[in-house]
Amino acid sequence: MKKIKLSLLSFLFLFILFPCMVKAATFLEASTQRPVVGSDVYVLLTARYGNLDIREMYLRIKYDPSYFTYEESYWIQGTGTVTNKNGYLYIKKPNNGRIWTAGNQMQFKFKVLKTGISKIEVDAVDENGNVVNSYYTNGDPIAQQFANVTINSVNPSTNTFIGSLSVEGYTISPTFSQTTYEYRLTVPPNVSSVNIRASKGEANQTITGDGVKKLNYGQNRARIVVSAQDGSSRTYQIMITRTDDRTGDTTLKSLAVSNTNISYQKGKTTYDAEVGRSTESVLITATSNDSRATIVGTGTKKLNIGLNTFNLKVTSSSGAEANYTINITRSNEERNIITESSKLKTLKINNMALPLGTQTNYLYSVNKDTSSLPIEYETESETAEVKIEGNENLKEGINLVKIIVTEKNKDKTEYKIVVYKHPSNATLVTDLNTLLTSNIIYETSNSESHIIPQNILNNLKTNNTHLYYDVVDTYGGLLYQVDLYNNLPSTDLDISLTQENENSLTYTTKIPESNNILLYLNDKYQDGSVVRIYSCDESGKYTLITDGYKVNNGYVSFTTNGAPKYIITTQELIKEEGPLTKFINKYKMYFILGFIALIVLIIIIKKISKQKKIKEQNEPLY
Repeated sequence: MKKIKLSLLSFLFLFILFPCMVKAATFLEASTQRPVVGSDVYVLLTARYGNLDIREMYLRIKYDPSYFTYEESYWIQGTGTVTNKNGYLYIKKPNNGRIWTAGNQMQFKFKVLKTGISKIEVDAVDENGNVVNSYYTNGDPIAQQFANVTINSVNPSTNTFIGSLSVEGYTISPTFSQTTYEYRLTVPPNVSSVNIRASKGEANQTITGDGVKKLNYGQNRARIVVSAQDGSSRTYQIMITRTDDRTGDTTLKSLAVSNTNISYQKGKTTYDAEVGRSTESVLITATSNDSRATIVGTGTKKLNIGLNTFNLKVTSSSGAEANYTINITRSNEERNIITESSKLKTLKINNMALPLGTQTNYLYSVNKDTSSLPIEYETESETAEVKIEGNENLKEGINLVKIIVTEKNKDKTEYKIVVYKHPSNATLVTDLNTLLTSNIIYETSNSESHIIPQNILNNLKTNNTHLYYDVVDTYGGLLYQVDLYNNLPSTDLDISLTQENENSLTYTTKIPESNNILLYLNDKYQDGSVVRIYSCDESGKYTLITDGYKVNNGYVSFTTNGAPKYIITTQELIKEEGPLTKFINKYKMYFILGFIALIVLIIIIKKISKQKKIKEQNEPLY
């Protein structure tokens, strides 16, 4: 019992005499256990002594100079000095009168030099730098517990492969793959920017070039650069084509001034006319060959006595400008009214005024419930007679309505309106994204953008659906129609049909093979004319599609064969076969096989005849 009491008293004495034996600890912590070669690693030193008063402190940090380069240190708590010498950092907290009661912290910054496992150690030293197991303050020994840190340095990642790449709202071509570095995308003219989305293949990569990219008309190259941890990089590219439907065309399609004979003449920019005193105003109407051009200066104009000058300014979709001048002299006296004329003064369809002058042909479209056009007109002559043909019971598809103006002197002017009536089993849509998934015919009208997105094409393929895509003019009249059904691609499809040569009516397109096109020839060939339709491939080789198609109401129809160019002409572009040649070529194989069979038959007959003759010679004569 006495021994137990003695041991307990000894323990209490030691606990009071050496309180830091259980509280004192000095240890290191690293910002990361796997730093990358070339990067920085931060090591935190913490010295805790409980409530002891620490007036000065001497510590030493040991590191391998072949693995690390010491860069700097920072005192988080307290102040002192750090001396770097041959892989050792000697730390001294001076006795400057300031007492530490809660501990001390400071941070060291090292640069990683190579891969491998290395240890950074801490221990106590005396003021001369000699290692000791404990040090003293105020005459009291402080026993220490030291904790070192082991660091496994690694090489930086060299992975430069991107995780994913896409354009929001669109599908790039080809399908994304980490090892495919170039992609294509075509967007409509009204798309001025796209959002490029890219994700990292590894967390330590950096990506530049993604995000919102503004688009110019034409080709735009977007470069997305993926940088690996070691600084190497890989570039992915998306060639984004913004369809450019702008033109520099500032010419007029039509020009008319009421109560005058003014009409547009190609190349002419100044027009003159005289009117009588009773004409107090005129109506100026004009249309441009560029459907997106703006025309300033049209409308009703009041006339003063004498010269009146009016200016028309045409600004094309590309910004080109042209000015037209109209001079109208209002007389002090009345002028003789035109007594004989086979011209119309005004022409309205469904209360919409059509431009007159030299233009006499128009395209127009109506819905499936319209049986006739609401036509209003006024003749220049009171004695002219007007006859309208073809405006009753409009059939589905193409109709020709004629307005025939005949004067008493037998002069005649014929106005033609080619009317396209939508089929009764068709649903007319203005946004392709509203297409339903059913096997009925759909129609859409769009005179600006002719890009069909991939999701619409996939919808058509999945549901085996025809899409009749209409491209129309100012009055909704049908310029051309594509019956899109076969060989649909898996990317956005541009179905524009661009006229390249006016003389021979050459058109370029990207429409795939086995799709039908209904095309308006703009009076290039009269109705009933027989035309040849050729295709032309990229090497310049012509292929005859049809050699006997009659123009009907200004339209021709043909099936594409996948070529980029089509020519409608009355000329013979390649040597064409006659009826006999076609018959021979068609049955050439049968002729060859028949000839071979005839030769074989002759040989067999001769052989049989020879054997029979030999047999007769060998028979006995009795």
